[in-house]
Amino acid sequence: MAPEVERFVGLPLIVVTPVDVGRLVRELETIDNALLQQELQKQEAKLPKTTRFMDELIDLNKLNLLDKAERLRLKQFLAVVKQRAPLLHVSFGADPSSIFVEKVVDWLRENIHPLTLMTIGLQPTIGAGCLIRTTNKYFDFSLSKHLGENRELLMKALRESIATTATTPPQPATQTAEVAA
Repeated sequence: MAPEVERFVGLPLIVVTPVDVGRLVRELETIDNALLQQELQKQEAKLPKTTRFMDELIDLNKLNLLDKAERLRLKQFLAVVKQRAPLLHVSFGADPSSIFVEKVVDWLRENIHPLTLMTIGLQPTIGAGCLIRTTNKYFDFSLSKHLGENRELLMKALRESIATTATTPPQPATQTAEVAA
């Protein structure tokens, strides 16, 4: 990894998309401007209110944003993440829960790359499963593809089921209530 990235533990699991990284960059610029104004006005340096994303990034990497050098290093780190982080586009059949997305991101960061980012799309036609795109690869883990690949097996099972039903004589309906005379 680049030297400006090595000092950092990584990104919190709630930072999933490039948009989230962009928000962190803008928030860091806002913090930088607020602290500069406080310095110019000879006020005591006090960190402005931060978002949950920034709070988790600060806690994970044990940062002190009142220190200008640390803010600069964080800005460089976020610039590297924005430029070089591997990006996956994942399409699901339905909107995934945030807990599920965090688990997927955690797995990707442990097994693929520690700075992996993901954009999420919806494609209801896939049924279940997902489609994954990278810059140069495409993976289809959808139910519709699986059923299409196993069409002959599915058709054979359906034909056998129909044949079994056709050879079995229909059961007479049972009377549940007898009319007393």
